[in-house]
Amino acid sequence: MIKPKYNWDLAEPTEYITEELAKELKLSPIVKKVLESKNLVQEEMIQDVLQDKIINHDPWALSDMQKAVDRINLAIDKSERILVYGDYDADGVTSTTILVNTLSQLGAQVGWYIPNRFSEGYGPNALAFQNAYEEGTSLIITVDNGIQGHEEIKMVQDLGVDVIVTDHHEIGRTLPEAYAIVHPMHPEFSYPFQYLCGAGVAYKLAQALISHPPQQFLALAAIGTIADLVSLTDENRSIVKQGLNILNNNAPVSIQAILKQAGYNDNINEETIGFIIGPRLNAVGRLEDASLAAELLMSEEIEEAEFLAEQVEHFNQERKDIVSEITEEALALAEEQVQQGHLFLLLAKENWHEGVLGIVASKVVETYALPTLILNIDLEQNHAKGSARSIDQVSMFEILNAHQDLISKFGGHHMAAGMTMDIENIDELRKGLNDWMRQLAETTSLEPRKHVDVLLDEREISVKNIRDIQRLRPFGTDFNSPTFELKDLNVQSIKAIGQDGKHLKLSLGENQIAALYWSNGHLANELEIGQPVNLIGQLQINEWNGNQSPQLIIQDIAMETLQILDYRSKRKHYQFSEDDVNTAYVIHPRKEKTTNHHYHYGEEISTNYDKVVFRDLPNTMDEIEQTLNQLQLSQLYLVLQHEQSIYFEGMPSKDLFKNCYKALINKKETNLVEEGMMLCEYLKVKPELLKFMLKVFKDLEFIYDDQGIIKINSQPSKQAIESSHIYQLRQSRMEVEKRLLYDDFSNIKEWIKSQLS
Repeated sequence: MIKPKYNWDLAEPTEYITEELAKELKLSPIVKKVLESKNLVQEEMIQDVLQDKIINHDPWALSDMQKAVDRINLAIDKSERILVYGDYDADGVTSTTILVNTLSQLGAQVGWYIPNRFSEGYGPNALAFQNAYEEGTSLIITVDNGIQGHEEIKMVQDLGVDVIVTDHHEIGRTLPEAYAIVHPMHPEFSYPFQYLCGAGVAYKLAQALISHPPQQFLALAAIGTIADLVSLTDENRSIVKQGLNILNNNAPVSIQAILKQAGYNDNINEETIGFIIGPRLNAVGRLEDASLAAELLMSEEIEEAEFLAEQVEHFNQERKDIVSEITEEALALAEEQVQQGHLFLLLAKENWHEGVLGIVASKVVETYALPTLILNIDLEQNHAKGSARSIDQVSMFEILNAHQDLISKFGGHHMAAGMTMDIENIDELRKGLNDWMRQLAETTSLEPRKHVDVLLDEREISVKNIRDIQRLRPFGTDFNSPTFELKDLNVQSIKAIGQDGKHLKLSLGENQIAALYWSNGHLANELEIGQPVNLIGQLQINEWNGNQSPQLIIQDIAMETLQILDYRSKRKHYQFSEDDVNTAYVIHPRKEKTTNHHYHYGEEISTNYDKVVFRDLPNTMDEIEQTLNQLQLSQLYLVLQHEQSIYFEGMPSKDLFKNCYKALINKKETNLVEEGMMLCEYLKVKPELLKFMLKVFKDLEFIYDDQGIIKINSQPSKQAIESSHIYQLRQSRMEVEKRLLYDDFSNIKEWIKSQLS
């Protein structure tokens, strides 16, 4: 049995698309099911998804828009110096580029500034604002930040510099005292769509300032929207669709250069942005100063763009290496806290690169399905700074907001946050966050869950159906690429692929559907040909040598039947730690127990374990039967280590015992060191077998061993050879080897199943 990592929540549509409407809109059965799973059943809703419908809400409906535009125009008219104050992620640099280019077109005296993640942190920075004032700036416009910059904004406003905040992040208990706040969630205004990203808000401001912003602004807004993982519905969906169209037909030279460096020359879709463009724009700000990414986006000459894109690519490669190293360390710390029962993982260590901690936090959440905060401890600055990532059941903004008194500065939303705090508060914050989580756990299940859109039949998996599903693109937050569930697919082939067999490749079902399960290569040793599996995953088209075939990317896998896995070969290695609390190790009665999860054969196992490893070969079949009779488990691993096998040596015949005994009587005394090999040659046996017969004779007191000198007992009691304990142990051991090492594995499995309780 393989237990799934997640609970699978299969969508249960409450309404269905009529057959007439499906026919009218030419919806294939699989597309109809996907739309129903997302509760998109009305014609207008479906058309919004299928068609390139432009949703362009009135920018003047955004909070303080008129006030902001009037102040900007006044600054332009009076030749005031304007500073666009951005952020260091992909959303921040696209926002900055949109607004700087907009103001430049209007003839403004505009400069831009992106704070350094490490020296200045997220959001408004007092020193940067002070410097702007001293340089003669009279208007600061924040993009993708500012809503939490109360003190800094008040400070610079008191100096006579007006601040216009344009942001989309969660609004705290109070609003900053800015000249104007342009925010889609402003509590005193009712903008039709609340989930614009920073670049989306900047684009709306550009619309209010110039009647027809350049098309390439939409391309940048699409990049910010996808990279920042905001809701891909309503106006955001329209922005992304239009932006992708522009990127494919007339991409800015900066984007062309990024893709060239990445070696990508295919169609640009939301995955291109999510996995290629966005991470590269983010990489610069994660490691150094994000100004390089903004300079790249603002470049208009291909030579300059390619030069800057090459530097960006270098940062991206460096970022990957750093993430890998820190992730390994963070997962080790996380495992310790999980074993201690923590429900919120706060991991802190010196010399962790602050710029990549959000990525590492995401990887820890993927592994343990618990909200995670990762902090770098900076002893020199006496603070800890880092990033948090959450799970669906927990609002990271809410839980951190509840512990504001322990945190110097933070900002974020439901699923992610960034923060700075004093080192001495770390332990108290860890305790507070875990107490908060325990209270939540009393009313809310924290079990990891995966939403599943549609239960599919194997016959529905085809290239045509996958193409039909792709009509629904782009996919993203709140409109995810559909996840499908398939049941009882027989495993046709199994292979661990990639470096060190890191990934799993399967072929499944009658049609031998190719399936990949990233980072789960270890399952190659837990699956068997012919076993039925249940799984969830996403469909894609695999292209190879001009041929197209369906491919399943597995997200989770489950097997309902008990698994008895053969690890007796030295070529196979089980990959469980002997400290794993979910795994019991059954060992030879003479072997020492080194953990609480070690048991001798025949001993009572009071704890229920998912996995049990029969590590050593038992002495007798009775011992293993006693153990099997009490077990209830999902997986049984047969390792059955042993120093040597005796089965093929066999048991000496009675005649051989007689001849050996006669030879000893004739000699009366035999020096084993000097005459042992001669005796072996006479009897035509190997030394191991001679040693065994002598042990039997000694056990029956037919002989004595006086420091290697074998002497005959002149008055032995009459006993059958078979009555010897040593003889019986060998018989039992040969039976064990015959049944557990050399019988057909299918017979072994059936016998084990018959013994299990």
